[in-house]
Amino acid sequence: MLHSHESGQIRHHEKALLDILDTLPSIIVRVDRDGRVDLVNRRFEQLSGVSAADARGKLLATLIPQFAGQLQQVAEVIDCHAPLTNERIQSGSGADLRYYSLQIYPLNSGAFGMAVIRIDDVTEHVRIEEIMAQTEKMIMVGGLAAGMAHEINNPLGAIMQHAQNIERRVSPTIAANLKAADEVGVSLELVRDYLEKRGIFEFISHIRSAGVRASTIINNMLHFSRRSEVRLETVDLAVMLDRVLELAASDYDMKKVYDFRNIKLVREYAADMPLIAMTMEMEQVVINILKNAAQALSQIGTGSFPRIILRTRPDGDKAVIEIEDNGPGMDESTRLRVFEPFFSTKDVGVGTGLGLSVAYAIVTNGHHGTIDVLSQPGQGCNFIIKLPIQGRNL
Repeated sequence: MLHSHESGQIRHHEKALLDILDTLPSIIVRVDRDGRVDLVNRRFEQLSGVSAADARGKLLATLIPQFAGQLQQVAEVIDCHAPLTNERIQSGSGADLRYYSLQIYPLNSGAFGMAVIRIDDVTEHVRIEEIMAQTEKMIMVGGLAAGMAHEINNPLGAIMQHAQNIERRVSPTIAANLKAADEVGVSLELVRDYLEKRGIFEFISHIRSAGVRASTIINNMLHFSRRSEVRLETVDLAVMLDRVLELAASDYDMKKVYDFRNIKLVREYAADMPLIAMTMEMEQVVINILKNAAQALSQIGTGSFPRIILRTRPDGDKAVIEIEDNGPGMDESTRLRVFEPFFSTKDVGVGTGLGLSVAYAIVTNGHHGTIDVLSQPGQGCNFIIKLPIQGRNL
């Protein structure tokens, strides 16, 4: 029989153990081989919304159903006496998407037939890993893009110059052309009529148009690969976003994809936003995202009304811009590649795959900010831009 002093020590140690468990940032749960709860800490109560007293004796999978699949392995872990780890478990969707790590450890002490489950929120860790991987990829591809751009520029310049020269060599307003035609005994007007009838002038026009498009792509590649020296301005984010929406509504190329008059635009601007020092290139970033949103919204069914939400909010020493649409969204593999140069889900000839990579370069290299996207199939996309307040470190 225990003396009162020994009983007091046991209660003291039990309380100390519970205090330690409640202090840990991890969710801690002890269960039997059937998955019934025996002990939980405060973090579990916060996650599940169930108190320790109410949780005791209940099946853990019913209390936190988002982890039900992983919790089916409790009995196997106990029988095999080998811990099991599940990394990057997704829970929630859209802006509420979180990532968790779950470990199951068998208890080999007096509580034989029991297991301890530890769950950690690793969302920020996953985001940092993605940003680091994206940054390394961008650094490598940036050097390749610069080299490619310079190599392509020379032959492209020759193509456009020679196309222009062909047009000039058959122009009736240049005396040298009339003289050369007279020397070989042909009528320049008849030559022009033939070229017109056979569509040669149209072909030349297409060559020049394609050259201009290629030149734009090259400029984007060079922009992606190096930071341009442009002037900073102090900007009210709400005013900037409204100005971009006006530009987008009048942009002919965007109207061909989707008319902004048919999209519900929701403005959720925080009233306490500070002024931000940024370059005018940030307007290009927002326009590129809006173009992708318009493209996505053109694909939704007739049962949904297309919508874009623009939000601003402060977040510590950062100013946050969110651009969220209710389009078809994207799967995880697409989301991880969306900022890669030349990656595009659009049909060949519709997009170059450079719009979002240039936006990434402007935000990260030009403004020392971050840009991320949250999305799942059928859940739309939410692009999140974070910029240093007052343009620090620019």
